[in-house]
Amino acid sequence: MICNASPLITYAKLNKLDFLTNSAGKILISETVFTEVTQKKSTSQEAELINHKISEGAIIIKKLKIESLNKAELIQSTFKGMGRGESETIALALQEKQTEALIDDIYARDSAKLNGLKPIGSLRVLLMAFEKGIATEEEVLNLLKLMIENKLWLGGSVTLKFFELFNKLKRSKQDKKA
Repeated sequence: MICNASPLITYAKLNKLDFLTNSAGKILISETVFTEVTQKKSTSQEAELINHKISEGAIIIKKLKIESLNKAELIQSTFKGMGRGESETIALALQEKQTEALIDDIYARDSAKLNGLKPIGSLRVLLMAFEKGIATEEEVLNLLKLMIENKLWLGGSVTLKFFELFNKLKRSKQDKKA
């Protein structure tokens, strides 16, 4: 899964990078995202945790090809307010012929959609973990609470959609047991 800085920082803050990599699989990041998560936007503890996952091979830093760097520049100049890490994440997903990208920023999510990608957010990872049996209902709700306490901005519509999907997954699991 191609990932932007925000989800990495969110899960590192919660000391749950294992949760993220177990749910989403190998994480690929651009060099700019690497810089953001290890030097610019995260604390030393978060950077240490992320660097540990890189050394384990669970997070891989991927170099963008020239045409993808140009695409990232075009995306960033077209969508004012979007950072370089977000635009490189979208360009990397396109370069790697992925259909999804793990991005929380609203502008980047819109840009990802316009570029034919399906944006997946930090909350979707919770749903993926629940669906795969990696997390229990209680663990998902506790992580959601911690995300909110750690200032992950969640709009009302995003939260509502999360609970709709979560309840649907719970019903589906209950139906399978019956």
